[in-house]
Amino acid sequence: MRFTLDMKLKDIMSSNPKTAEAMQELGLHCLGCAFSVNETLANAAQMHNLDPNVLLAKVNSVEQGEMSAEAAAKAQPAGGILQMDKKTYSIAPHIPAGVATPEILRKIADVSEKYHAQAIKVTSAQRIAIVGLKPEDVPKIWDELGMDPGHAVGLCVRSVKVCPGDTFCKRGLQETLSLGVEIDKRYHGMQLPSKFKIGVAGCPNKCTDSASVDLGLMGTSKGYHLYVGGNGGVKPRPGNILLENLQREQVLSVMDAVISYYKENAKPQERIGRLIDRIGIDGLREFAEQTKH
Repeated sequence: MRFTLDMKLKDIMSSNPKTAEAMQELGLHCLGCAFSVNETLANAAQMHNLDPNVLLAKVNSVEQGEMSAEAAAKAQPAGGILQMDKKTYSIAPHIPAGVATPEILRKIADVSEKYHAQAIKVTSAQRIAIVGLKPEDVPKIWDELGMDPGHAVGLCVRSVKVCPGDTFCKRGLQETLSLGVEIDKRYHGMQLPSKFKIGVAGCPNKCTDSASVDLGLMGTSKGYHLYVGGNGGVKPRPGNILLENLQREQVLSVMDAVISYYKENAKPQERIGRLIDRIGIDGLREFAEQTKH
């Protein structure tokens, strides 16, 4: 079987497990990651700064066979993220809307102590990462936590950042916590053309970066403003206000429309802001407006 650049890593390794060793030789050490193996060979080449044709030729040159024990040991454990030392891993349990309970905190503290984690890091995405874990311990830790992994990597919707809103914050103008949890349940982990970040803020302070993520809500005294197209990175881009003063019952249908439009029109690896730069915002605004009523 000849592999192609649009094939997913998991399908390539399923067809010929021995290809894992060839990919590891070129620096792909994330082959056990549930998120990464769903990427195409072309995506993997881009993420690792490899010539896609070199990677393609490499996997097509491998004789048929089983993955060696050494290659299996190097494969990234499911739900683990390889660290700078190329030996240890971190995990990021999913905490919807960033709201943790004492029970969750105790679990994280207990497994961190038991498995000698190097650090516990509160991330900018409202997750709690357990850092510096041995690969053989990662599956056991997930079993003991009984929690789902947060989608911290991959071409999908990442964890939704949510502020306290008018539930707790004296500056909150709109409710955010229950809305944020609902948005998280609806979209977290959804596969999209590129990574996709969502922020929900209850006031114009925008503490969850609503104007600089792919899709953001900002509470006003009259409803919610909806921002699209923001991103950080090497080429940062501010978000555009798409619609103003949406009512609570309009928010999810409009967000559905934005994500649907993005899925239909974006190129592979293209953030929604770059899509807007390429084809303009009017079509997206018109499409979203139709779902308000």
